[in-house]
Amino acid sequence: MQSAYQLVRVFNKTKVAEGNQAAIFLSTSPITLLQDELISISADIYEAKGIATTCFTSELSDGQYEVQCFNDKSAIQCCGHGMIAAAKNIFTKNKFSKIIINKNISASRNIDEEGREIVVLSLPRLAARLQTVPGWVCEVIGFENEKLIPAKSAVSEDDDGYLLLEFVPAVAQKVFRAMQLDLNKVCENTKRAVVVIQFDKKKESLSMRYFAPQYGVIEDIATGSVMRFVGDYIDKNYQCAQFDVNQYSTAGGYMKINCTEENVLIAANANMESE
Repeated sequence: MQSAYQLVRVFNKTKVAEGNQAAIFLSTSPITLLQDELISISADIYEAKGIATTCFTSELSDGQYEVQCFNDKSAIQCCGHGMIAAAKNIFTKNKFSKIIINKNISASRNIDEEGREIVVLSLPRLAARLQTVPGWVCEVIGFENEKLIPAKSAVSEDDDGYLLLEFVPAVAQKVFRAMQLDLNKVCENTKRAVVVIQFDKKKESLSMRYFAPQYGVIEDIATGSVMRFVGDYIDKNYQCAQFDVNQYSTAGGYMKINCTEENVLIAANANMESE
């Protein structure tokens, strides 16, 4: 494994979103370090540079790679922005137009409408099941000068997966941005990460915020992996397979989604950066 890493910024868009960074190590052979050692490296990078995600990429065969992503405390089971960053690093150093990641995930390079190269990550869909809005939710969400309750709710199958809370598009963007969650109460009531959304079907545009305090993520800057769940929800409930996403964290994230029968495709800017 190379001793130096490459910084890659993902989900950025000029004047709209700063996106999220990841540190990428690339190896032409399987990585033999133990998980605790990889976490330690990730923690050192976080302490020195403030980069919350480090990914270790190893080439298994021609066009097939293993990508392991970590924060400063643990492994990240499915890290969308990390895999997009890793794919960008691979595409920059190789002539592949498409690669396979971790057997069931693919990434390809494409050109957007402005002529820029982007990365498209294909993740298997994760089923979203509608449910009644949990009673504790109204005690957790706070809006300045307003009392708002989600119109709809959905969950993924796993108890430690995702909880989606949808508000009607009539909620003003500045109100949506200012929304706060009582993170202690979230941890007391669910093991699921909380995804708060608004969807405008006419504009084919999704607004999103993402919180996972149970796993050390107060609010994710910009996340891709949750779109395998959110994309399934939007496609099934609004019959809308393609839409834009704006993640309204402090930095902000932007991506485009395309849902197929089995997968959710995430198209995102990815830029190589110097340390």
